[in-house]
Amino acid sequence: MSWRYDIFECPNEVDDHSTCEAWSAPPIDILWDDRWKDAYLKAESLPHAVVERRYMGDLGWNTTPHIVFEHIDGGGVCFYCRERRGSLCQTAEENRFVCDTCRAGLRRMVLQTARNLGTDPSQFTYVPIIETIDFC
Repeated sequence: MSWRYDIFECPNEVDDHSTCEAWSAPPIDILWDDRWKDAYLKAESLPHAVVERRYMGDLGWNTTPHIVFEHIDGGGVCFYCRERRGSLCQTAEENRFVCDTCRAGLRRMVLQTARNLGTDPSQFTYVPIIETIDFC
């Protein structure tokens, strides 16, 4: 496989990353294949950064880049309550920023649903993505 991970740092020099717009600069780093964890950790060390993944192989798969990880110091605005800030988490729909309060309630719901169905709960859903990189 040939997966490319581009790390882009936000050019916004203010603390309010809600106003970030321009990601047109070249990536600050490009990592390949099994170095995806390093890409996430590098983005985590920056005030605001995204990791974009694209397929570069020859299997005819879609090569359109898409954001697989985003970090904002202090967290992004919670998708659910829109009041607090939190880490990027995997949700049932897609990756979203979720505050600790909402995340705790949603995680309890995932665990309860799994118990009700007699299945194992997802270890990834409503857990900050950066905390799940060692699960893989």
